[in-house]
Amino acid sequence: MGCVYLAEHISIQRPLALKLLHPGVGEIEEVTRRFEREAFAIGRVDHPNCVKVSDFGKLSDGTFYMVLELLDGLLLFDLLDRERRVEWRRAFHIGRHVLSALAYAHDAGIIHRDIKPENVILIDENGDPDFAKILDFGIAKLHDDVKAEQDTGLMTNDAKLTQHGVTIGTPTYIAPEQAYGLPIDGRADLYSLSVMLYEMITGVPPFDADEVGALLRMHVSADVPTFDEVAPELEVPEAVERLLRHGLEKKADERIRSAQEYIDRIDELVELEEHHASGLREIPLRIAGSLRRTLTPVVTRVVPRRRGAGKMLAAALAIIGLVVISALALGGGESDASEALAPQGEPQTLLLRGHELASADRSLEALSAYENAISLDPELAANRRMRNEVEMMLAKRSPRVVDGALDFLGQLVSETHDWAAADQLVDLASSSKSRQKRHKAMRVATEVGLADQVDRLGSYLLDLQRGETCRARQDAVASLRALGDKKAIPALRKARKRIRSNGGVVKQKVNTNACLRADATEAVRYLQTL
Repeated sequence: MGCVYLAEHISIQRPLALKLLHPGVGEIEEVTRRFEREAFAIGRVDHPNCVKVSDFGKLSDGTFYMVLELLDGLLLFDLLDRERRVEWRRAFHIGRHVLSALAYAHDAGIIHRDIKPENVILIDENGDPDFAKILDFGIAKLHDDVKAEQDTGLMTNDAKLTQHGVTIGTPTYIAPEQAYGLPIDGRADLYSLSVMLYEMITGVPPFDADEVGALLRMHVSADVPTFDEVAPELEVPEAVERLLRHGLEKKADERIRSAQEYIDRIDELVELEEHHASGLREIPLRIAGSLRRTLTPVVTRVVPRRRGAGKMLAAALAIIGLVVISALALGGGESDASEALAPQGEPQTLLLRGHELASADRSLEALSAYENAISLDPELAANRRMRNEVEMMLAKRSPRVVDGALDFLGQLVSETHDWAAADQLVDLASSSKSRQKRHKAMRVATEVGLADQVDRLGSYLLDLQRGETCRARQDAVASLRALGDKKAIPALRKARKRIRSNGGVVKQKVNTNACLRADATEAVRYLQTL
């Protein structure tokens, strides 16, 4: 479409990049529209992780130009070409920069539509050699565009654009809905980013084919290969692959909802893995919460009184430390330790502290404050803001936060006989799409005496249908057999064969439920005898 030249601002002697639209395509209305759109889009996205544009216009000979900041760095494409893959933490660090820019762009009403390694540059900024910036907003879509979605799909390119080698999106990274010209939003960019992260970590994109149509169909219908299938020697936490698979969901409604949510999940994952790598045992939540509440009054009382305040504070801290150590040594359990450090402070104060921590996205600490507030005053269980905060925690993707929120619902049921919490637990245990959330809710519901209200048949059928691996689905077969409900027979029969197409141009049909076929057949026979 054009060329980029090294230029210099005469007045301030600043080096810049000058992008000129090739005269041959400058006469094509759609091409000039895209060039203008790029300038307008970049102009609206004033963010450190986006290339900056300082001027745009038309020369005397009719050539369109754009003045951009000059970046001295390495294209992510060139990095992958040289190193093939990058360590998963580094990949997420780069991806987080891109997501930060996308979050800002999406809030400004802009969808990039072409996130790929060629459009990400890494520069050294503030001591960070992997500071990423997004380039090329040439096919960005503005929410206030009046034109319909007809130019969003590779299968619906304008003939003039195709003739001049201009494409809308890149087949390897394009979202399913974008490939076929369906309405799109920011989640299409999140799909493309997930493809890019998958490639950065494994060394290959999830889908590849020699023919564009075949590649697009793979985005729409083919299963995403597991890391073990494409890079068996790779060692990464399972949570990394689960996160990317969530970003690669075929249906936008089942995908990660926003760039900010993606950032939050990356941060939670990295923090959790760093904690596991440290080898340190985590202090139970109730103990940690009690410690925080105990320390504050000690400092408040001691500091103003006398010069020996420092020694008194040190002694107080030592006593607190001994209490914690003794509680862990004698009982080893969280409940014993929390009795040694009983909640201190007014219930309302604890409730407000919980709100403050929840607003700061410190969910686990907020839950600890809420638990202690309810223990002191069960009537606070009806607090609407607290219930809303817990509801949002249940929607998070951090397993620790979700588990903590479910435990809190269990506390509401057991201590306050809150039947709204009971109904919520039963519903999550019976029908949540998340296996981890559903099974945790089932355990909590059983602990608080709600086991007979849980739809275990529905839950196990979801495991059978949605299990990510054949082994997981095989476990569901065993659960259905043990449940002894004949209503499971049709689903078990159907599960014996689950055909999927693998490969690129030459397709090979594979029964991805082969590992459970014999078990399912035996389970059907057993249930028929009941």
